[in-house]
Amino acid sequence: MRKIYSFFLKNKLLFVSILCALIPFIVYVLTLERKLVGGDTSSYAYELPKMMLLPPTGYPIFSMIGKIFSLIPIGELAFRLNMISAVFGSLTILFLFLGIYNITKNIASSFCASLCFAFTVPYWHVANRLEFDTLNSFIIALLIFAITVYMNNPSIKNLYFCSIALGLMLTNHPIAFFIMPAFLILIILIKPKIFKRLKTTINSILLFISPVITYSYVYIRSKQGFGPINTLKKLFYYVTGRTLEGEVFGGSFGDKTLKGIFIVIKDYLKIIYNAYGPLLIIICIAGFIFLLYRNWKFGVFTFLAIVFNLIITTQYLDWAVENYTLNILLIMAVYIGCGFKLILLFIGNVATRIIKKKSFAIKKPEKSKALLLSIILPSILFLAFPSWMLVKNYDECNQKEPEGIYLFWNEAFENMEEGSRLYVFSPSTNIAMFVNEFEKKEKNIILTDINSDKFSVQEMVENFNAGIPVYIMGKVGFFKNIFTLEEVGAPYHWERFNEDLQLYKVIKAEPIVKIEAQVAEPEVSFGKKSTLRFIIQNNSNKRIKIDSMELELPKGLKFNSVSKEGDIKENPGISRGMYMWVRDDYYVDAEDKLILSVRFIPERVGEFTIKFRVTTNDMYFDSKDLLIEVK
Repeated sequence: MRKIYSFFLKNKLLFVSILCALIPFIVYVLTLERKLVGGDTSSYAYELPKMMLLPPTGYPIFSMIGKIFSLIPIGELAFRLNMISAVFGSLTILFLFLGIYNITKNIASSFCASLCFAFTVPYWHVANRLEFDTLNSFIIALLIFAITVYMNNPSIKNLYFCSIALGLMLTNHPIAFFIMPAFLILIILIKPKIFKRLKTTINSILLFISPVITYSYVYIRSKQGFGPINTLKKLFYYVTGRTLEGEVFGGSFGDKTLKGIFIVIKDYLKIIYNAYGPLLIIICIAGFIFLLYRNWKFGVFTFLAIVFNLIITTQYLDWAVENYTLNILLIMAVYIGCGFKLILLFIGNVATRIIKKKSFAIKKPEKSKALLLSIILPSILFLAFPSWMLVKNYDECNQKEPEGIYLFWNEAFENMEEGSRLYVFSPSTNIAMFVNEFEKKEKNIILTDINSDKFSVQEMVENFNAGIPVYIMGKVGFFKNIFTLEEVGAPYHWERFNEDLQLYKVIKAEPIVKIEAQVAEPEVSFGKKSTLRFIIQNNSNKRIKIDSMELELPKGLKFNSVSKEGDIKENPGISRGMYMWVRDDYYVDAEDKLILSVRFIPERVGEFTIKFRVTTNDMYFDSKDLLIEVK
């Protein structure tokens, strides 16, 4: 027993480090989301196994990690992808613990403070389901650890470690771009003289920018057909968190009012207050002051990182996002660890003074025990904080049972016949795509979402007439005017998007709009004007509004003018290479028709295909392709 005890004492930091990673990992796995929850995370689940390009910044490291986890032969795909967060979430707590320990030199304070962060609701919510926030927090925890190692031993080797960790911040969440300068200045101020050597400076810069090489993944996958990046300009926009046109992705800057910013700041502070509670926040403030006394550089610049994080998030969105507080909560955990250490020092000093005053009445062994108890008892009490947070937040963060939205889609695919066609207009489309591609692939169901050019009534009708089972989900109020529909399975109300979901099967199909395309002349000759006539028939018993008409002429056929023979007299506009008629007064009465006649001049001899479509009620109605021969 003595040998075991002695071995433990010598390696206590190692054992506690293992516990610091193992405890949250077990908790995260026990509460892990087994399937999908909807929203962006379900899109990632669909895109990662295919190595498709994620939204700006592209998240290259996260994408490659996601592909690796998708190949691990353990459990279902959704489970493996959710495990990414559990793994990197627990590794975050490990390196946070080690970073705090390097500052406080106290295992108990560091252990309890890091677990307090582990069991906050905002972090727990992302650590047990697929999110890139845990990778981001891991990188920041790794950077804090690297900086504290460098502070304790400012060698060139440890500087290089900091440089790589700092560079990793550029490969994930855009918020890192804005909080990184605070950490960069801190690294420089630790030992400015070390940068006098040109070789050291150059190597540090090279190591700092080396992780950026991973963004080549974004360009390579685009070239392989899995993303839209085909120029260096677009690549620059993308990796800096912007759209291909250079606009800020997902938010905006410069359009927020001062009043609105203060409201958002208040909401962020409320999230932080609810995450830690009043007592831990008091300990955090005391620990921050203590840290300023012990190491003002680390205290000032980590606090600046908090300020930068808060400023940029309030400028980016006009509402508070729980995930955007994670960097702040992580740094606050460092201050909480310092606060615990301050409490231990205070109690130890008080105990020492009491013992000195009564030293004549206390024997030496009893003095040692008294001093030991003054350290052990408070350390045990510190455990009450993460233990209480674990118990209090467990039910709220437990995602073990599948979400209702996933169960709805799972049942929907169970109810559809093999070889069916499914048309979806819903925010939950990404879940449907994942289930169809990775869990129900054997049913050979072809899914078409609203963003596809194939999402048209005409195609639905053609598939139905070909004997293929056709199902529709979303915006059914419009489809009921076109098709006879039958409810399939139970309905579901998705509170997240306030959406009522119901799967419908098409029983009878007759579109409200039918388009007939024809050439007026019996023969089309080179260089001679000819007339195209499009007859738009309203088959419904209600008046409909035609939102737009789109004519696509191939090269070789030149648009000339609008013929007065038709009902439309206006010349078209041009958009995306198509001729478009868009007005607010294109109406067709019930069982009536609207005629568009246009003249064109053939500039080549050969066969040409003409396409035409109209939109009404946000739906496309295509005419059959018109094939003409120019002689």
